[in-house]
Amino acid sequence: MQPRRIALLLAYHGGGFHGFQRQPGFATVQGEVEDAFCAVTGESVTVIGSGRTDAGVHAWGQVAHLDTWSRLPAARLGHALNAYLPDPIVVRQAVDSDASFHANGSAVGKRYGYRLAVAETRPVLHRGLMAWERRADLDLAAMRSGARHLLGRHDFSAFAAAGRTTTNDVRTLQAVHIQRRRGGLVFAFQGDGFLYKMVRNLVGSLIEVGRGRWGPPWIASVLQSRERSRAAATAPPEGLVLWRVLYPKPLFTPVRGHSAGLD
Repeated sequence: MQPRRIALLLAYHGGGFHGFQRQPGFATVQGEVEDAFCAVTGESVTVIGSGRTDAGVHAWGQVAHLDTWSRLPAARLGHALNAYLPDPIVVRQAVDSDASFHANGSAVGKRYGYRLAVAETRPVLHRGLMAWERRADLDLAAMRSGARHLLGRHDFSAFAAAGRTTTNDVRTLQAVHIQRRRGGLVFAFQGDGFLYKMVRNLVGSLIEVGRGRWGPPWIASVLQSRERSRAAATAPPEGLVLWRVLYPKPLFTPVRGHSAGLD
């Protein structure tokens, strides 16, 4: 008899966690899910995520998998995990998957969103869920023009943070959308993969274009330079949401949620 592979669809508020990946001495999403699974089944498992999210970053569609000897139906396991998980983490769905499925290795793309409040005062009712830009006159047309330079397959090393473990910085960015929403802006990025802090660095540079410090072609020059020092500062983590992980075949039943323009 072989263990089963269970796929989990997770959502979490990242404000109280030191990212997804387990780290000794820190509260992490992976650690909490593994502890909850042990509490439910008595079994120690390793939960493999589709990728890391950093401290303070949120997720609506993080995907993970684990191998278990438990015979509990997957849906019941999901409900049981939710009874033991802290409030900022929830298992949206749990399903049996093929043994060849790998949350990270099987992924063909990801979709991220970034929410930015644009107002003179702090967004206190959305504290920890949105970044804040005090200037209310961001040039949306210029930002969209700058974003078009990012589309396609490029070396994105100018927008990657130091400390990354990848050896290849080439990625394909398939879509970038910037939309006005009540009280601010929503950025949506879809690509075949993203480098360490890449989305937050892209947002930080696009905001500089919106402020008028640089024209839209500056984005192309930064991209071509491959020098992180040429780009703008990293945008704050609280605005970032891992919205969806893309696979060749759907794993989970579609469930409507608060799309914020990211679907």
